[in-house]
Amino acid sequence: WALVGACALAHISTRSVRRCQLSRARAMAANAMRENASKNNLVRAREAVRRFPELKALCRKFVSRYEKRTEDEDPKFGFRKYKALLQKAVNQRVETIFIDLNDLEDFCKQEIMEPDDAIALATSIPKIQLQQSIENWIKDIEKNALRFTKYFYEACDAELPDRDGGFDADGSLAKDVIMKWRQNMLQQQRASGAEAGGLPLRLKNDFDVRFKPRDTCKSLKMRELRANCVGALVQLDCMVVRTSQVKPRVEVVTYHCEVCQAEIFHTVEGERFTPLKECPGQKCKDNKQAGKLRQNTRTSKFGKYQEIRVTEMSEHVPVGGVPRSMKVVLSGDIARSVLPGDAITLTGIYRPAELPWLQARSRGTMQDMYIDAHSIRKHKSGYNERAQDEEEIARQVDEAFKAGNLYEHAARSIAPEIFGHEDVKKALLLVLIGSFTKTMKDGMKIRGDIHTLFMGDPGVAKSQLLKQVCNIAPRSVYTTGKGSSGVGLTASVNRDNATGEVTLEGGALVLADMGICCIDEFDKMEESDRTAIHEVMEQQSVSLAKAGITTTLNCRTTVLAAANPQFGRYNPYKSPVENIDLPPALLSRFDLLFLLLDTIDVEKDKNLALHVCKVHSTFGGGEAGRKADVSTDDIYEFKAYDANFMRNYVRRAKTFEPLIDDELQRDIVAEYVNLRDEEKSADRDSRKSYTTPRTLLAILRLSQAHARARFSDKVEREDFNEAIRMMKASKESVAQSKPVQKGVNPLDVVYDIIADLSRKETDTDGWLDISLVVSMAGHKALSPEHVTEAIENWEGLSVLLRNPEQTRVKFVVPVSG
Repeated sequence: WALVGACALAHISTRSVRRCQLSRARAMAANAMRENASKNNLVRAREAVRRFPELKALCRKFVSRYEKRTEDEDPKFGFRKYKALLQKAVNQRVETIFIDLNDLEDFCKQEIMEPDDAIALATSIPKIQLQQSIENWIKDIEKNALRFTKYFYEACDAELPDRDGGFDADGSLAKDVIMKWRQNMLQQQRASGAEAGGLPLRLKNDFDVRFKPRDTCKSLKMRELRANCVGALVQLDCMVVRTSQVKPRVEVVTYHCEVCQAEIFHTVEGERFTPLKECPGQKCKDNKQAGKLRQNTRTSKFGKYQEIRVTEMSEHVPVGGVPRSMKVVLSGDIARSVLPGDAITLTGIYRPAELPWLQARSRGTMQDMYIDAHSIRKHKSGYNERAQDEEEIARQVDEAFKAGNLYEHAARSIAPEIFGHEDVKKALLLVLIGSFTKTMKDGMKIRGDIHTLFMGDPGVAKSQLLKQVCNIAPRSVYTTGKGSSGVGLTASVNRDNATGEVTLEGGALVLADMGICCIDEFDKMEESDRTAIHEVMEQQSVSLAKAGITTTLNCRTTVLAAANPQFGRYNPYKSPVENIDLPPALLSRFDLLFLLLDTIDVEKDKNLALHVCKVHSTFGGGEAGRKADVSTDDIYEFKAYDANFMRNYVRRAKTFEPLIDDELQRDIVAEYVNLRDEEKSADRDSRKSYTTPRTLLAILRLSQAHARARFSDKVEREDFNEAIRMMKASKESVAQSKPVQKGVNPLDVVYDIIADLSRKETDTDGWLDISLVVSMAGHKALSPEHVTEAIENWEGLSVLLRNPEQTRVKFVVPVSG
């Protein structure tokens, strides 16, 4: 046994030694791989540094000689794009010179074929090496954008032309006087033999240099930013959630030495700087004096500075994840270019934030990052903004208007996948267009927004219609009733962690100013939260008195809400007022109240099923699952306009302000009086809405919106008739629901349902599934207990017969067709 034990111990020790050797070999291999990777990175970095001299010379050649033939010819510089831009910058017509990397890519293709001999001779490199540098130029810019921003700024300064007749002299007199004084001071210093430093470029010029990404540049997700992106030019798709105030940030600090009378310049590169204490002038150095510096704010250079907070898009958030956010710095003329709620494509430099020594010590090894924005492109341009393809879309709108039926065609283009709802889609189009706000001489304003409420059974595509409106409207906010509070809808008071100041943050209704706020599940809101909407819907403002802040915020928002009836689905045995169950003060603020009921109509149900099956059989998973021989025109039976076309159509319609003709006023007055009289004569249970003086304003707004949709400056009779038809069509589904009269016996309703089904089912010998009868009776607001009780009563009268399993039913004597 001792021998066996010794052998076992020897075997175990051998295995342990092998494991240790294997782990040691793996560790050595991993260390070797890390060393090789670090060496390769170091080699690539040294190669990039060696390319800097020739690339710096190429930057100046690009700015001075690049020609773009696709643009209009400049009278002074011809097709030289950037020389013309520099002339505008000198004349103070533009504030930013955008270096388009697409232009740089075209320039590189030309230079690779014929390298510049002067640059190769000046930098003492062969042509082959110059070609390699040109080939890697764009990649170097995208990986080291900070350095090349400086190179292009120096190139622009070197190629800067003189002012010409197009100079904008407004507000530049003081700058010119200061610049002349500085030039005289420098000349005096040079005449006296003293060392005179040049002016900083930031102080000399009033423009910025930024990069515009290539068209082939891929947009990253916020979660895909890695360490190799630091200092590089990155492009992100994100959503703006918060914007700060625009503040002045110092770029060049000027000091005046009271001892040697010299002017000292201190360029600020980062977010913080340490003021100078000793004079670096040559006279003070010779006299071995510290000097006495006085900061001169008047002659310093300041620029616009704004911080915004962006979060990743909802489709980029993984399952179970929380959206990430990041700080973005806007400077120069791109400040104030975005608002909270805008979906943007952001291009900028991914940089680490600089902290003071004490804060950096307390933070430890954690590093805050931010993006220095260079270019911003909105996903949806606003009604008052110019899009890149505006001229082409405007031409398409003109062609569609000349073809006729633009109003009907545009209404059908809203959610074309949804079958039917023609009047609902027309109402949504009028909501997007709206009327114009009228301001009286005494300051009173009458809103032009058309508020609409959709109330109906589940499954009538209310939420999908709201989503489509959000997709079309340039400025829109989508929220739900249960997930929204009164503060979340209006405004909240928060304390800024950085400054400690008490600030206001707008809610959903404030963020949707001059846009549309879609509120789904409107009936699920708490009554205390719902009252916050009353002032917004009529006065178009939000008044606050919180935490010492008393103010009024603009909230010129169109409210588009969707809700279910009080009982989950519409109960025909109850009156419309009891089904809606909303306070009259809120209902009267809605211009349109659509009651959408799931009524039974054989022909309509058949067409709906065919439409849905056609959509689902034509489109599979992604582009690969789409049938090549079937177009969207065949599915929708017409060519639907896209969201970009719809936005431009609405933008064109909003430019008209139609007025009501005197002859039409009598008809509008008569119709309003008739509506009031009908409501008074009808009993309370048959009322479908409240007719108030606001209803008259709703008729006027709908008429003007329809006139706008026709591109007309005058409200005509057809606009008024369409407004009245729209208000009556919104209640048609209530009249189509059966039973709608009181006193209808549920036994008769069940009998009619079974009789209708028996006439349609000819292959089952008259037998019908009771579950089908229960489902059809649910549309008539009958519970399964009512159906069972009715079948038992008719069975007791020997009219109906059930099978032994009590699952099927038929007539004893078949009903005649």
